[in-house]
Amino acid sequence: MTEYFSQRNFSNVTSTIPPTLQPQAAYEDKLVWLRVVFYGVISIVGTVGNALVILAYRNPRMRSVTNLFIANLGVADLTVTLINVPITVTYSVLQYWPFGEFLCKAIPFILGVTLFSSVGTLIAIAADRYRAIVHPLLPRIRTRHAIMIIAAIWIAAFIYPIPLIIYQHFTEGRCEEKWSTEKAKRIFTVAVFAALYLIPLIAISVLYFLICHNLNTSESSTQEGARRARKSVIRMLVVVVVLFTVCWLPYHVMMMYDNFGGKMTGTVFQLIMFGFWLSFANSCCNPIVYAVLNRNYRKEFGRLLRCQAPKAYRKSGSQHGKNRRFSLETKTSYKITKLSLNKKNSTNEDLSMENKAMANSVQGNSSSGNSSQGPKDEKLPKKQQSKVKKTKPIMV
Repeated sequence: MTEYFSQRNFSNVTSTIPPTLQPQAAYEDKLVWLRVVFYGVISIVGTVGNALVILAYRNPRMRSVTNLFIANLGVADLTVTLINVPITVTYSVLQYWPFGEFLCKAIPFILGVTLFSSVGTLIAIAADRYRAIVHPLLPRIRTRHAIMIIAAIWIAAFIYPIPLIIYQHFTEGRCEEKWSTEKAKRIFTVAVFAALYLIPLIAISVLYFLICHNLNTSESSTQEGARRARKSVIRMLVVVVVLFTVCWLPYHVMMMYDNFGGKMTGTVFQLIMFGFWLSFANSCCNPIVYAVLNRNYRKEFGRLLRCQAPKAYRKSGSQHGKNRRFSLETKTSYKITKLSLNKKNSTNEDLSMENKAMANSVQGNSSSGNSSQGPKDEKLPKKQQSKVKKTKPIMV
């Protein structure tokens, strides 16, 4: 194994391609087939789960801004499970790179794009929830605004990993990074760790802390249902962020250790392999979280797996899916406002009825002076009474 460790090549930060094992070391690696099984589980579960997440958004009932961001996160994870995981496990088993120079540059680039997109989407979700819950009076993010945010995230994601295309090379059956200087490689490693892990997690943690503080300190009993719905969604999103933190932390730590000249041992090597696997495992965890913690996603996944069509909507609600811009808490607050307005209207109606009754009583008292004509006129029908009143002579 000493020959292998002296010639190791860990691709920097985003490519997550395992080290190129020497032929002698390949037979000594007893965990290689166990790794194949684990990567296979990630690929299958991640592909099916993220496909369900994306298809769930097609249901008009699921079309909200938050679910649109979640679907975008599913697109990034689906790309990893369909492209990066199979190629990575193949490279790990064959011990050489059989895919040529183009894929040697493209695979690390694709993983860098998906990682940036995932981090950017998690920040966008946290910012959207913060705006909706902590500052409910501000204008809500519409679907078209969310699409623009997603487009900006993907554009930035395609710009960020360009150095990987430049410094990734295919030589002698190996796909490895060759930087001009060791200092440049270390700077890039630290920059990626800070920009795609440390700083985003600090920002997301602060936003969710403020959200939870707002939910716990608000004492509005009339919106208890909305508060429970908000807490349920925030709990699910916090779990997604915690899983991202746990799954990517070993990978970043081991890459920092390797790039800054850490001593390589058999234990360290296995830890690096575990970090690679755990970072990929994050791509299949999110659909499981949605199914366990969110009833709407759970029902939608079941409907899709049973190949059932979504329920038909009434004509009056046909625009529900097209123009759904409000979340559950907004609808609840709207219902509460409408209820209070109905109460005010009913109170006004009661007051108007009381005013009418008082006016009638006043008119009855004023007509009591003409009661002498009452017995004769009351016996006649109303039409005849009006005729009699018209034919009576006017006394001058």
